[in-house]
Amino acid sequence: MKTFGLSAALLAFMFTAPGSATGLCNCCSDGSTLQACASVCAPLKPAEGQCVATVDYAGASGIDADKNPLYDVPLQNVWLGNPSRRQLEDFRQLLEAARKGAESDRRTALKAFKRGKIDRAEAVLRAKRYDGAMVNYYLGTKAYTSVFSLTD
Repeated sequence: MKTFGLSAALLAFMFTAPGSATGLCNCCSDGSTLQACASVCAPLKPAEGQCVATVDYAGASGIDADKNPLYDVPLQNVWLGNPSRRQLEDFRQLLEAARKGAESDRRTALKAFKRGKIDRAEAVLRAKRYDGAMVNYYLGTKAYTSVFSLTD
């Protein structure tokens, strides 16, 4: 019985841990790209006024209350490069951890609204942020599955 509890705890940790050293970068043509993302954005040449999301397999994304890579970087045209299977799995884990973080933020916002800690306008803003995060999650998952079939 104790082994089952330990195994369940280990599995829960494995599925909730964010991808090891994986982050998202927003590469913009206007030079507003973060310094930490400069090396992964260098090969990309977005059109004037455009931004392209890419994955920094050596970077890290923090996922805390109100801080989530799915809130910050639009994944419409995400570029994954030529990742190894391990790097691709790290990206998938990042997406899952970020999705769970967005869902946790949503539940917290609903509770705060119900208790009168935030007003309706704030609740609507947080709901829209959650909706955008879920769209980004599905766009990231779509990119993952299309690249996954091509990797060795």
